[in-house]
Amino acid sequence: MAVQSPPAPTQAPPAAGPPAPGAAPGRWTDRVAAALRQTPGQLRGVLAVLAVLILGAGVTGMTSILAKSAVIEETTSQSGRLSVAALQLYQALSQADATAASSYLTAGTPSESMNEAYRTALRDATVALATAAGEVEHAEDVELVAQLNARLPVYTGLVESARTFNRLGEPVGATYQEQASTLMRQEMLPSAHTLQENALAQLTESRDGAAAFPWAAAALVIAALGTLVWAQLWLTRKTNRTFNLGLVGATVLLVVFAGWLAMASLASASHTSRSHEEGSRPLELLAQAEIAAQQARAEESLLLIARGEAPEAADRYAEHIEELTSDGGLLDQLDDAFADDPDLAAKIGDARDAATAWSNGHGEVVKLAQEGSYTEAVALAVGDDEASLQTSFNGLNAALTEATETSADRFVDATLDAQRSLQGAAAGLAALSLAALICAAVGIQVRVAEYYA
Repeated sequence: MAVQSPPAPTQAPPAAGPPAPGAAPGRWTDRVAAALRQTPGQLRGVLAVLAVLILGAGVTGMTSILAKSAVIEETTSQSGRLSVAALQLYQALSQADATAASSYLTAGTPSESMNEAYRTALRDATVALATAAGEVEHAEDVELVAQLNARLPVYTGLVESARTFNRLGEPVGATYQEQASTLMRQEMLPSAHTLQENALAQLTESRDGAAAFPWAAAALVIAALGTLVWAQLWLTRKTNRTFNLGLVGATVLLVVFAGWLAMASLASASHTSRSHEEGSRPLELLAQAEIAAQQARAEESLLLIARGEAPEAADRYAEHIEELTSDGGLLDQLDDAFADDPDLAAKIGDARDAATAWSNGHGEVVKLAQEGSYTEAVALAVGDDEASLQTSFNGLNAALTEATETSADRFVDATLDAQRSLQGAAAGLAALSLAALICAAVGIQVRVAEYYA
């Protein structure tokens, strides 16, 4: 009888041990996908999206407000001071040239009032040049300031030479005065004008930046609000609960955030626009009007110095007067700018009356000079009489100066209002976005905790 041996025992499979070193673990994307198939993972995913949107809105909103504040500050600091200094420099140089040319017409030593006006204009030009030198940043502007600094002593030297020869009764003084006016007209005033245009361009760029709306922050806060509304509707379907207090609180805080951001940005833009419409734009027109009047006065004086026989000076005088008083000229533009402002409109009306009286008397002065009645022509041009052209010019200049001071005050007021509209906004928006994130996190975590209770 054969004996069968028992079957060999089946080998058990080796026990699963830890993965060998270097073996690739499961992909993190697989783990995330697995988590998102469960409600707690979905809730955490919603919270992550909300955190990105809310923090993004808070950061961009805060930085946009800070950028606006910095730009507005720049309009009252670097670019603002440079534009004002360039404007004052142009005006002061024109005033100095007009006064120097007019004072040459007086026999002997000019009157103390003319001397004082000339010294004041030179002092203002020197101060404006020093201010501009401290504010310029571009190489072109630095070169313009350097040129003006170099030419101003040359100009004053020519004027003093003209005055010295005039006191001695030497006709060569007229040549020095003409050289001084030529230097001013052909080199110094064009340089000052270019500096002014560059400064105004920088100011315009700053104003555009201050008026820009923070669209990136607005888009993020709208996206965050939309996500919050969707999350609450989704949770309502999941849990059959109408409200999640944390998400409701976050929604309310973001609505306040959006309102504050919009109101601060729009108010700042409105005040910035007002600073241009009521301040910088009228100031620019008023400066152009003052300069046109001063240059016309200088050309009129040169015409008299030449005994009425200087066709080029006569043409330049006519050009400046036409720029000032013609239809659509500077005074008409100022009338339009101040149409809704009775006080300033009255000042422009006074300026127009003075300009008309001056223009009407100019022909008589030239006629007297050409006929040989030089003493009478000079008396009518620079005398203290009520009917003199000097009186008309002074009235025109005074009216424009008063309007300039009013417009400058309005520019400052509007700029300060723009700054005040942004005060506290950056810190407030940061606090609101942080509080909204905390509310959303608490609201979501309460629901997540229910699944592990």
